[in-house]
Amino acid sequence: MGKSEKQVQDLGGQEGGVPWQCDLGPNDAYLNEMYRLYSQDPALVGETWAGYFERLASTHGSSNLGCVASSQECVAPMQRGGAAQERVYRMVSAFRGRGHFKAAINPLSQGINPLPRVDDIQVDFYRFSDAELNEVYNCSGLALQEEMRLEEIIARLHRVYCGSIGFEFTHLLDQDERLWLQERIETRFEKGYQLNAEQKLHRLQKIIEAEAFESELHRKYVGQKRFSLQGVETVIPMLDTLLEESAIEGVKKVIFGMPHRGRLNVLVNILGKPLEEVFTEFEDQSIHSALGSGDVKYHMGYDSNYTDINGRVLDLYLAPNPSHLEFVNPVVEGIARAHQDFHYDGNRKVVLPVLLHGDAAFAGQGVVFETLNMSLVDGYRTGGTVHLIVNNQIGFTTNPEESRSSVYATDMAKAVQAPIFHVNCEDIEAACWTMKTAIDFRNRYGRDVVVDLYGYRKYGHNEGDDPSFTQPISYAEIKTKKNIAEIYAEELVEEGTVTEEKAKEMRDLFQKRFQTADLSEDGGKQFGELCTVLGRLKDPSPQTGVPLEQLQKIASTLVEYPEDFVPHPKLKKILERRVATLSSDEGIEWGFAENLAFGSLQLDGVAVRLSGQDCGRGTFSQRHLLLSNYEQPGRYYPLQSLEKDGAAPFEVINSTLSEAGVVGFDFGYSTVKSRSLVMWEAQFGDFANGAQVHIDQFISSSEAKWGQRAGLMMLLPHGYEGQGPEHSSARLERYLQLCAEGNMFVCYPSSGAQYFHLLRRQGLLDIKRPVIVMTPKSLLRLKEASSQPKELVKGAFQTIIPEVVSSGKKKKVAFFLSGKVYYDVKKRLEEAADDLKGKAYLLCRLEQLYPFPKEELSQLLEENSIKAAYWVQEEPQNMGAWTFCDGRFRAELDVELEYLGRPESASTATGSAKRHAKEQADIVDSVVKAITG
Repeated sequence: MGKSEKQVQDLGGQEGGVPWQCDLGPNDAYLNEMYRLYSQDPALVGETWAGYFERLASTHGSSNLGCVASSQECVAPMQRGGAAQERVYRMVSAFRGRGHFKAAINPLSQGINPLPRVDDIQVDFYRFSDAELNEVYNCSGLALQEEMRLEEIIARLHRVYCGSIGFEFTHLLDQDERLWLQERIETRFEKGYQLNAEQKLHRLQKIIEAEAFESELHRKYVGQKRFSLQGVETVIPMLDTLLEESAIEGVKKVIFGMPHRGRLNVLVNILGKPLEEVFTEFEDQSIHSALGSGDVKYHMGYDSNYTDINGRVLDLYLAPNPSHLEFVNPVVEGIARAHQDFHYDGNRKVVLPVLLHGDAAFAGQGVVFETLNMSLVDGYRTGGTVHLIVNNQIGFTTNPEESRSSVYATDMAKAVQAPIFHVNCEDIEAACWTMKTAIDFRNRYGRDVVVDLYGYRKYGHNEGDDPSFTQPISYAEIKTKKNIAEIYAEELVEEGTVTEEKAKEMRDLFQKRFQTADLSEDGGKQFGELCTVLGRLKDPSPQTGVPLEQLQKIASTLVEYPEDFVPHPKLKKILERRVATLSSDEGIEWGFAENLAFGSLQLDGVAVRLSGQDCGRGTFSQRHLLLSNYEQPGRYYPLQSLEKDGAAPFEVINSTLSEAGVVGFDFGYSTVKSRSLVMWEAQFGDFANGAQVHIDQFISSSEAKWGQRAGLMMLLPHGYEGQGPEHSSARLERYLQLCAEGNMFVCYPSSGAQYFHLLRRQGLLDIKRPVIVMTPKSLLRLKEASSQPKELVKGAFQTIIPEVVSSGKKKKVAFFLSGKVYYDVKKRLEEAADDLKGKAYLLCRLEQLYPFPKEELSQLLEENSIKAAYWVQEEPQNMGAWTFCDGRFRAELDVELEYLGRPESASTATGSAKRHAKEQADIVDSVVKAITG
């Protein structure tokens, strides 16, 4: 079948012996023209179209062909009542595509967010006569039927598409996905997933426990914040269904991410956290706060197991997260991907990410779409995520029309071809059906699914808030509503599945369990209890030198290519010259040193993952670890060739144009396996400020708050070369301000060898913490910053590198500095050599700023008599490392530093190249003046 013919079938088009009797949108004119040419001479349209028209004509007769304006699937041509049949087709198509606008998904009659009225899902729009209502028509495959009476068609459409679930699936481009969902949807009452009596009782128990948990907490801890799930307790039986079905489908691990609303309920009733531990947290007696700063109880994570009735075990993990709602989303995806890669051989199905969202946050927080956008990108895909939106129809006090421009909170999920189910929280069984269908779709097609649970919030944003101030009409109705557990219990009593006494017994049992639970003696199994205590426990520094033979083996892989791969001729020469430096004294430049570090870690069994914008080549064309075939489509990753000899895997991934999403993902990825090196590289260092929430709330503080350690290394190009405010500073000062309690490393290496050893140190450490690295731009190819092979074979990362220029035992002028400015100062001192004869001075590069190298500096100061000490930097005085180092030198070394550098500035750098050059010259000149007096 030709492409155009396929498109016709996708659009529901069928050719006929008369001009098309319905509008096929952009294909209409094309189809008319193809049929006109076919009528003149079949040869004019080619064999594919000619054969297609001939088959239809032989089957239906050339004068009795019609078409269907279904927007999704091919159906039989009309056989009777042409005009009426066309209207039937249009109606069926409209209900499939837009019936959700008429669905009874809102449990509030005084809805805060009424859905728009859509004309073509109103039956009177089609003007059927009474006689036509009793006629039999082709029903476009509705519920797998060919024909029905029109009255039955209308009734079926309303039951299927306008009930407790609103379906959005006709936007999917893949016909197989559409038809699979359509069949599931339209036959769900006859042969779809149905709860048996045992399952109904279990779901009743879960909804009763969910409601009772909130009610009892409300009584026991009056006025305390808990961010209740009341009004959407249906979340609990839905998640219970998801776990049950996931176990059946072969899922091994479920990673949850969710905001604070309902978190305590999910912890207790899904992950099985003991009530005793919850009470301990309410009483502020958690062991976690003794080990670190801790966090509020509705931010904490947890891990546990779920065992289904057949003994299948699922590992469950709820990731901790801050109040920045949706920023945990990419973290969860990264955790899931790492488990898939390291523990399940890359099997995407067996580890399931599940994200719970608030309605206002899903539409309003940009990180949501950044995460969705990664879902089908190779370096970040996790085989599909189940999204559950806990839709209270309100954001704190803000109505939906104030918080989004779209009809639904879910509309942007259509961009990644995710099917969407809107479901009424008061229909438990419909809600469980959506979760079953969601997990089946995810496992079948490997893509995201969104379930939008429409409900309400019984209380205000927190339990001390009065929502009637801002939503008086809705809350007047909410006060009168039965709770969802009562509604479902009454349904099951009416159908004879349970007695009133049994339902009451379920609630009484939970209340008794609640009332007899006491405080945990030791805070219980808090997430991360085996983690080290606030950075105090550390590995000894590993051996980071690499034998020359091993370096040569790695180097050879960089210039050896598969037979069918043709490298770019210019790049081939560059790489060959680079590799040759390993056998000469020309100096190993920064990018080559990095290549060698990565390969050596692979050979040491350390998996290496680097992601970021354009990082395969490198922003500054310095890396070249992802090569493109010069003559045909295709790519080659040189370091992956080491894997055939048993080396650990290597990944370099050109990321989406995102900071928050990708940094969050890589942070999550780095929490799973210690024998790995996980890096994120910014295109320019200051672009990392797009991920500031993850830096503040996860990277710098996750261990203190949640006991969650991560080993993410952030590579941030930094240095003042006259490129303007947005391409100079990686905001070093911000990271130093976040440093405390051994929470991370902040380093500013000044040579390829130093960078080599720093990479290897981080990769080989078992107890990892984040590493912030100021990486170079101009130094990448500066000969003075290159290294000799022996520096990689021997040696280690040096936290400080001192150089003493002395005459006898004179007191020295000491200059402490970091990074690129060292080479500017060094050059100026060489130029002023005649003026500096007989002068004693000391240059000391701080290669690691945090943890502060107190011992190394103390020893240096003991060995040298210092008459004056200066801090030199190229950043403005209110930026860079000055403030941090000034305080540390005074408090820990009893040294008063004087400042040499740019004055305070609101902007990081000037946009004028001339002004930059003048400022830089002033800095290095001031060093000479400080020596000469």
